[in-house]
Amino acid sequence: MKANASAVLFMAVLVDMIGFGIVIPVLPFYATSFGASPFEVTALFAAYSAMQMVATPIWGRISDRRGRRPLLVAGLFASAVSHLIFGLANSVALLFASRMAAGAAGGTISVAHAYIADTTTAEDRAHYMGLVGAAAGLGVMIGPAIGGFVSRWGLGIPGFVAAALAAVNGVAAFFLLAESRPAHQVGRAPTGRTATLRGWVSTMTSAPISLLMVVYFLAISAFTGMTALLALYTEARFGMDAADMGIIFTLAGGATVVVRGLLLGRLVRRFGERAVVRGGAVALLASLAGLPLIPNGWWVGVIVVLYAFGAGTLFPTLATLVSFATDADSQGAVLGGSQVVGGLGRVTGPMWFGLLFQDLSLDSPFLIGAALVAGAWLVAARIPESLGAGARRVSRAIPDIVEQQTIAPD
Repeated sequence: MKANASAVLFMAVLVDMIGFGIVIPVLPFYATSFGASPFEVTALFAAYSAMQMVATPIWGRISDRRGRRPLLVAGLFASAVSHLIFGLANSVALLFASRMAAGAAGGTISVAHAYIADTTTAEDRAHYMGLVGAAAGLGVMIGPAIGGFVSRWGLGIPGFVAAALAAVNGVAAFFLLAESRPAHQVGRAPTGRTATLRGWVSTMTSAPISLLMVVYFLAISAFTGMTALLALYTEARFGMDAADMGIIFTLAGGATVVVRGLLLGRLVRRFGERAVVRGGAVALLASLAGLPLIPNGWWVGVIVVLYAFGAGTLFPTLATLVSFATDADSQGAVLGGSQVVGGLGRVTGPMWFGLLFQDLSLDSPFLIGAALVAGAWLVAARIPESLGAGARRVSRAIPDIVEQQTIAPD
């Protein structure tokens, strides 16, 4: 993967997630200033994930035919528009419009993954998938701090800041980001396994991709449920407040950046993708099962580092294996499909975690979540060993494929 493409793609994801994070701290207060009910506030958060889930496979399929670069650039400018609407909003309806538009624009994450699959050798792919994940983690860590700071001049100001960042990055991507699809494939009718809806469904439900999707759904449901509930749980057990949780989530974000940006590539080269997936599942399982056992709030820091390690190794490596199992003409569609599965997990995980916490016991969501991740580990053990090793052998045989498939921007 060329250095300039890597840097631009990293910045595109980073700025997009900073924009996402900037509005999060002020969104509840902004919405209630327009008379939003508590249900409407939570629905605003759900609207983003729901639209992202719908848009992601569409962006992916279009990018398989039209190329990655125009979709990534369009996504950045769409994000700028969504944040501008947020800044100008004077009603709950406009806030819903801004969050839905932001979610649709955020669907380009599958295009970013497909871009990596196009422009990396198999040996380096997990490393670059990890870098994209590190950019997302860094953006979520930085964004809320920026949003909280600039909100002192008005609750709509974070939206204007996020819009400016996205627009500037869109201009940079337009001039600096090369197309990753081979020139002869851009604009032609799709010919891969996912050229039709029936073919796409068949691909997503056939092994080995179906195995990877089960692992992804079980793990992401437990991970996002833990993330959503952690503040309420630590408040109930240890009396931790918002300031304490700010430190905890900053620690988790920092650990995510280190794991995905520095450690993941080395771990995959040393142990292989299948082993890293299973190791990530073990770390995530340990964090879920260990949380109810810790004696005081100081141990929460250890738990979030462990769960950041689990997520930081598990999810990018799963995306890498999905790309290995997919033909070149279907990368966007299949990686987009995996984001639909992830979106379902991100929507349902917090809901059932919350119900268990409310109606059963404080510890029950984490123990049941640990059981689900244990199931994910068992399914991961069935992933064919040749899926990772075979791809790396092909990569060694054609080391110049990346240079051959990268063309200059128009």
